[in-house]
Amino acid sequence: MRKLIILLLCCGVLVSMVGCGDNTAPPPTESPPTMVSETVITETPTETTPPVTAVEPTEKEKESVPTESADQTTEPTTTATEPTTTAKTKEKPKATETSKPTEPSAAEKPKKNGCITIVETDDPPTEEIIIPPKPSADLVAQKVAEYINQFRTEQGDVTATVIPGLTEYCKYRCTQLKTKFAHDTTDQRAAAEALQYGEYVDWSLYGIEGEENYYTANVREAIGKGNWGGTADEIAYSIANGFRNSKGHWSYVGSSKYTYMAVGVMYDGYYWYVCVCMDSENTDLK
Repeated sequence: MRKLIILLLCCGVLVSMVGCGDNTAPPPTESPPTMVSETVITETPTETTPPVTAVEPTEKEKESVPTESADQTTEPTTTATEPTTTAKTKEKPKATETSKPTEPSAAEKPKKNGCITIVETDDPPTEEIIIPPKPSADLVAQKVAEYINQFRTEQGDVTATVIPGLTEYCKYRCTQLKTKFAHDTTDQRAAAEALQYGEYVDWSLYGIEGEENYYTANVREAIGKGNWGGTADEIAYSIANGFRNSKGHWSYVGSSKYTYMAVGVMYDGYYWYVCVCMDSENTDLK
């Protein structure tokens, strides 16, 4: 019995040694095998092979492919996306309101109020300032003479009589003042000779030969120049009042010694030129 047990034990040891022969551990020089799962985790992807990322479908893509269960009847798939503008049927462009010719309503029509044009609309009112034209030079000259006589009357002197011949002489002098603003005797004589106005001086009557005869107005002259603005009445008042406030000019313009007067006025686009002539005699009769 004891021999049988020992025999069985020896057989078992032999069998176990034969069955485990292939599982012998590899020589210590060999590296342990790498697990596949560990290799995948430790590898770092290169830039040339980026990891695939899941793309989330957009809302329109979700709508374009509806999901159905397997037991439902399949119907033709229709896209839920809207057609592009190129796929739409072209319609004729509608004319905009700005291209339609419109006429201003009664509330929008401009209304003239003196020198200001007021345009009435729903928006806050706008004003267009229109510069009035300059008044006529003759009207200004007439009013200058009226104001001079008014000032003469206020100080107790008699009014001066305006004579037409001397008025034309004053107008001519204004054209000369534009190029030379001065009391120039040569220009004064040239104005009288051009109009053949005033006293004609004949040297032969004085026994003098060889001298050139000439015309002379022989009047007292006051001249002015300025950029006055306003109406004819306002400009005339500024001119006449300027002479009144000038002691030298008013000594003869406002003097009762000179009872004849003439005024000439000219406007050159920027300046007003004025010439006032006073005489104690009627120069038109010389």
